[in-house]
Amino acid sequence: MNIYYCHGFASQFDPASPKIELLRELGPVYGHDIDYTKPAEEVVQKCFNQILGHDIDMIIGTSMGGWLASVVGSRAGIPFVAINPAIAPSQTLAKHIGRGMDYQGQEYELSASVVNSYGSLSRDGCGLILLDEGDDVIDWHKTYDAYHERYTVISFPGGSHRFEHMKATLPLIVEFFDRSSIVYGLGDN
Repeated sequence: MNIYYCHGFASQFDPASPKIELLRELGPVYGHDIDYTKPAEEVVQKCFNQILGHDIDMIIGTSMGGWLASVVGSRAGIPFVAINPAIAPSQTLAKHIGRGMDYQGQEYELSASVVNSYGSLSRDGCGLILLDEGDDVIDWHKTYDAYHERYTVISFPGGSHRFEHMKATLPLIVEFFDRSSIVYGLGDN
């Protein structure tokens, strides 16, 4: 299974991160640095262009990356896994408007117009949503309530916004991929 990973706001694609290392147990993991200070459509198009360069079977993302995985996966017809996703990025990102510092110590500037360009998590496509109930950034109840009738939504007690249950979810991701292979007609990978 070839995976494309979308990281969250103010982060970067780190192939050596523990999350990526665990996902690598399922197959190769690709990604790129995503600049969420750019308008939503620009971010989506760049990610879409990146996945075209790889034979991607699944898109997985965390936080803003979960939002992005849902949008790109839905457009591309690729199953996605959204981990503690930003379901309403224009609200989630609002507290970061202005100048700030990312997790790598680089300055950024985020404008209100860019924040307002971000819509809600996609309701199309084939998705799995994974939530840590201890997420102190995005209320897992709101995500569950808004999306459990549309997608499979699984929550885990405790944890955090960074998502502490990656290892436990690997079999769930494989099971979801196997089911989605029938929906999308993907071959055995």
